[in-house]
Amino acid sequence: MDEIVEVAGRGFLRIIKWIIIDAFIEFFLYFVGYVTLKVVTFGNYPKANRDNDTLCSGTGAVVLLLAIAVIAFYNSK
Repeated sequence: MDEIVEVAGRGFLRIIKWIIIDAFIEFFLYFVGYVTLKVVTFGNYPKANRDNDTLCSGTGAVVLLLAIAVIAFYNSK
């Protein structure tokens, strides 16, 4: 009986972890990337009728990593 509960609990926690990670990527990184691309390209990119989810999320991840690197660099002095 304990093994069944343990397996079910692990499965439930994996689903919760997946939802949290997916929500972080979909909402936070996408929004940061979308705004960054709009500002850098003066509103020309990303286009409205195209699928730019990966591009916006990737740009958001790069911007977030650069921000962390800059903060770490200036905090180390």
